Order: sequence, then C-alpha cells, then structure tokens
Amino acid sequence: MAYYLTKKNVYNPKSVHSVSPFYIKYSSYIISTILLVSFIFLLGTNRLVEESSIFNVWSKPINTVDSSISDPNLSIDGNFKLNFGYRQGRYLHYFDKFGNTIFYTNLAFDSRVSVGNSNFVHYKKLGRANQAYNLNGNILWITNTSVYPEVSKYSTTIINHASDNSIIQMFDWNNNILSKTIQYGEFITDGAFADNTGDYVAGFSSGYIALINRAGGLDFAMTTILSEINFVKAVAISEDGSFITSLSGIRPEYLTLYKKNGETIWYTDTGLSRRRNISLGVSEKSMMVYMPTETSIDIYSIPTGKIIDKLDISKYGMDNPTYMKSSSSDKDTIFAIGKNAKSIVLIYDHKSKEIVFSKEINTWVYNVDVSDVYGEYLIVSDKYIYSYKRVIL
Repeated sequence: MAYYLTKKNVYNPKSVHSVSPFYIKYSSYIISTILLVSFIFLLGTNRLVEESSIFNVWSKPINTVDSSISDPNLSIDGNFKLNFGYRQGRYLHYFDKFGNTIFYTNLAFDSRVSVGNSNFVHYKKLGRANQAYNLNGNILWITNTSVYPEVSKYSTTIINHASDNSIIQMFDWNNNILSKTIQYGEFITDGAFADNTGDYVAGFSSGYIALINRAGGLDFAMTTILSEINFVKAVAISEDGSFITSLSGIRPEYLTLYKKNGETIWYTDTGLSRRRNISLGVSEKSMMVYMPTETSIDIYSIPTGKIIDKLDISKYGMDNPTYMKSSSSDKDTIFAIGKNAKSIVLIYDHKSKEIVFSKEINTWVYNVDVSDVYGEYLIVSDKYIYSYKRVIL
C-alpha cells in the first residue's frame, strides 16, 4: 500500500469560531452514531438477529415411567429419530418426544437387547434364542440361534454376528435373509448403519472394509490404504449412505473418505499411531467428518479433506476420550464425548464455527439426536433423558 504526504493544512484560529455551535455541541453524538452504523454494516446484522440461547424443555430419570419435568413455556415441535434408552442387564425404555413413556421393561442380569426406534431384539448373554418385539413389547418372532444381532437404530435392517464376530449377515425385520455371509478378516473391528437407509459398513482386522446395501447386496469390499500395521479402527457412514469414512493403520494412520461405490474421495495421514478403536462421525447434512484426537474433535470438510476446525475437549477434562457420539442438522451438530463414566455434550454451530452450548454430565451419555426441526436436541444418558431447544432471541 502506498502512502502519500500532503502539505499540512494551516487553520486560521478565527475560522474555528465561525463553525456553527450546533455541530460543536453535538459532535460526539454524531460521531458515535456514525461509528455504530459502520459497526453494524461491517459485521453484519445477522449475529444480532440470530442471537440465541438453549433451554431445557424437559428432563426425566431414564429408569422410571413417571412424567417428565417440563418447562410450560417451551415445547418440542419436531420429531426425534431417537426414542429409546437402555442399559444391558437393567432396563429398556421407549419414550415419545415429550418424555412420556411408551414402553418400559426391566431386564434380567444376563439379558441383552439390540434396539431400534421401532423394534428390538432380546437375547441372552449366553443362549440360543433371539426374540424380536415391537416398541410396544409385542412379540414379532423367535429364532433358535446363537448369533448376536446388531439392529439398525433408525431403519429396517439387522446384522447378525457369528459368536466369534468373524462373520456377518444381513436380515430384515421379518427375519428374512438379505445377504450372503460376509467375512474379510479374522474378526470385525467396527460397523455402522446409515440412519435413513439401513446400509451397513463393516471394518475388519485385515484392513478391509465392506459395504452391504439395504437390499443385502455387497456394493464393495476392498483393503484400506496399506500401512506398516494394517487394520481398521473405525468406520462411519452418512445418513443416506452417500459417504463412508474409515480410520485405519499404524505408521501411518489414515483417515479416508469414500463414495458409496467404494471410490476414494480423499485420504489424509492423521500423524497419530493409535492402536485402539476410535469413534468417527460423517454427515451429508453438515458435509463434515468428525474425528476425536487426544485433545480435540477435528472437523474435516467433505469436499476438500481439509481440517476446518478443532474443538478443544481437553479443557473439559476429556483428553483421550473413550467414545464420541454425534448427530447433525444442516446448521449444527451435537456431540457427546465420554470418559471415566463422565461426559461432555457440545453443540457446534456450523456457520459461526462456535460451540454454542456445553453441558457436563456426571455419567455416560449413550446417544444424542437432533430433531427434524432446527434447534431441538435430545440427550440420553444411563441416568437421565434431557430435551433442549434453541430459541432465537
């Protein structure tokens, strides 16, 4: 930038007194008004218009059928996909968006459930009978089998795992076989369903990943990018199955994003050498990939593969978290990070790139959800259920 020197103006002292007294008297007000208007136009009025707060709409202990404690001035307008909470060997609880109990049952110590928002499968820790029920507790079918079911939370597919977790196979809710048996390594290390479709991605100890579509077809099976030690630590799939992501390998560790046909979109060396399973998240609503590290949640852009933000979780005492849960709208994402039977819940605004809400919870948070109306959130822990609403002020 060029700077130019000009001759300094010389004022006649008499000319100052010739200025109108009105401008002298009110000059400070005029200058303040000009600065305020300039500030609004420079920063935009959007932050002033969209300033918001997040309030608790209702809460309820998860192990009771009592009514929820509600704020009479707030209500939930949208619908949550998430409508259940459970603890193995303790209880299963279905509820509606207002916190009213739909179905509740106590579970025996050796009982296990795999739960979706419309149906669940009940089985024994060591046993051969799998029993399917709808959310009202009405039985659908009983199968004499020793496989372990993994139920799609929000769609209509089931993955049955062999007892040694080496083989998987897809079924529907009429217990019809949809796929062939799938095996691409010694054992399955991670798996995930697409929320809206029921497509299923699996990762294997061999470094392979495989995608079984909702009809049972094998869309692809291939090895991840080779590392010195190659195995899959985590997989995730977006809401409609358009994007799949995997975390694999040691020296180096790779985060990779794929299309639904298996084509690689991008991959990146994370610079880390983790040996344990890691939680991942990917959303086509936000067009982001979420990966926890030792001290942060790294947020990657789906189109570019670049890190666009890092959310500091170390300040909440969540270094090296045990797991991460997430749910996204096109405007924000809710995260739950857990460690040592404690959790932190964060709501991240995509546009402002800010954490607009945080809540420390002194127990495990099992799941979170965003409703189909902007600014409504559900948190399910192993002690309480919480519903929150973002209110534009």
